[in-house]
Amino acid sequence: MKIFVRPMSQLAPSVVELLVGNCFFSTPGFAEIWRTKGGRSVAWVAENDGEISAILPGVEFGHGRLCRFMSMPDGCYGGVFFAKGLTREREPIAQRLIDEIVRRRYSKTYLFDFYGSVPLHPRFETVLCATTLVDISDPEWVPPDRKLLSQIRKADREGIRVEPFDWDQHNNRFMKLVRSTDRRHGRALKYPASFFEALARLARRDSRIHWMWCEYDGKPASSQIYVVENGALQAWQTYFDREFSFLKPNQYMRFMLCRKVAKLGIKRLNLGATPGGAVGLARYKSRWGGEPFLYNCYVLRTGLGRIL
Repeated sequence: MKIFVRPMSQLAPSVVELLVGNCFFSTPGFAEIWRTKGGRSVAWVAENDGEISAILPGVEFGHGRLCRFMSMPDGCYGGVFFAKGLTREREPIAQRLIDEIVRRRYSKTYLFDFYGSVPLHPRFETVLCATTLVDISDPEWVPPDRKLLSQIRKADREGIRVEPFDWDQHNNRFMKLVRSTDRRHGRALKYPASFFEALARLARRDSRIHWMWCEYDGKPASSQIYVVENGALQAWQTYFDREFSFLKPNQYMRFMLCRKVAKLGIKRLNLGATPGGAVGLARYKSRWGGEPFLYNCYVLRTGLGRIL
């Protein structure tokens, strides 16, 4: 068996798509948008007799001794994806892939293993991550929290306007919303305009991206980005103007999208990562009727990665 890393562009898109299936975060299209932040989409490949047995997609950042690898960036889910028909061979193949990643000596390696496809390795630190999963399979689903329902009804009465996001029409006001949200959270601009423009282009050809835009009296109130990740509606990014807190647009937008996708067969809402100690956030997520779900992130730092 051969193990090697290749730019994802050198692999047949149809082969990669077949292997990763409905796991949107590991698709070539999503991996490629990280080029706008200096990333290079790659895949670690296990090949046997000229046939690909498994891949571990990811993004490399930096060069030389400072090169780091993420599967996938910013906590998006990654892992090992196998060719159909493999059963008992999966664990040893995955182990070989991880061994080779260790030998590559990236300064930092992050593997967000939501699907449990990455084997334990003695060189990696295991960090427990948490999210909240909500069953929305009933097309008439409503969150169980009465206060939350009241807020959703209030937004409906106020007549807020929710529409699909359009980069050409909304980009300037959207980026103002992004900058103000990042300032409120005390952080530098996390994603440049080029990142969102690339994401908007991808959304035009990939229906798994649900990007909503909300206005009130002609002013942007909120923008939410969801993706359908392996059959679940995944909450990913929210940008919000607190001036419009009284309208409850975030609650309304989430509820309306859940009702919409449930009718399309989506059975689960994933509310995204809950950092340790974020008690208030965890409590808010539970109001949607969700249950905590734990998964592993594997972290390896070598060389300069131990101090930078």
